[in-house]
Amino acid sequence: MKMKITKFYIDNARYKAIDDSGGIIWIDINYWENNFELSEPNKRLENLAKELLERKHKVNFVNKLLK
Repeated sequence: MKMKITKFYIDNARYKAIDDSGGIIWIDINYWENNFELSEPNKRLENLAKELLERKHKVNFVNKLLK
């Protein structure tokens, strides 16, 4: 008997941003709890994290999984 997946969510994600001098800034996003943390302050990455949360917070991606 095959199990049918009906829900598929992103819980946590970690992104790595590297600047032109080789510095690394980590972006840790908890999509389920709707929050994020940057390893170093950076306004552009903060705005990016907010945008990602708006698009993916508690979104069911099962349709993309089944394509």
